[in-house]
Amino acid sequence: MKSSKRALKGYSALKKDLDTIFSRFIRARDKGVCFTCGAIKEWKYQQCGHFFTRSRLGTRWDEKNCNCQCYSCNMFKGGNGGEYAYQLKKKYGAKIIDTLRERSLKEIRFKTSDLEKLIKKYSELSKSVLE
Repeated sequence: MKSSKRALKGYSALKKDLDTIFSRFIRARDKGVCFTCGAIKEWKYQQCGHFFTRSRLGTRWDEKNCNCQCYSCNMFKGGNGGEYAYQLKKKYGAKIIDTLRERSLKEIRFKTSDLEKLIKKYSELSKSVLE
C-alpha cells in the first residue's frame, strides 16, 4: 500500500500493517529456522515469536526480542520461554534479558509518523532479505 493511502489509515490499522511487515522481515531474516527448536520450513509457514509479549510496545518491533518460531513452539508451547531465553543469551550475551525487560516496561506511544517510518524501514529490509 502506498504511503499516501496509509496516511488515511488510523493508528490501529498502521500497527496491524507494521506487525505484518515486521513479521515478514523477521521470518525471512531467520530463513525459516525456528529460534527455539531449530525446525526449518519456508519462512512463509513460520511465525514471528516474541520473548516479551506484543502487548509491550517497547519491544513489540524489537529485532532482538523477535525471532522466527514454528507454530508448535510459538502457540502450543507458549513461546517455549525457557529455550527462547537460553537462545537469546547465547546469541546476544547474558544481559539481553534484562535489557529487553527494561525496554518492554517503558511506556511508549508511537506517533502515526513513527509507525509509517517503521513500515517503510521494514518493507525495504524485507525486500533486501528476500532478494
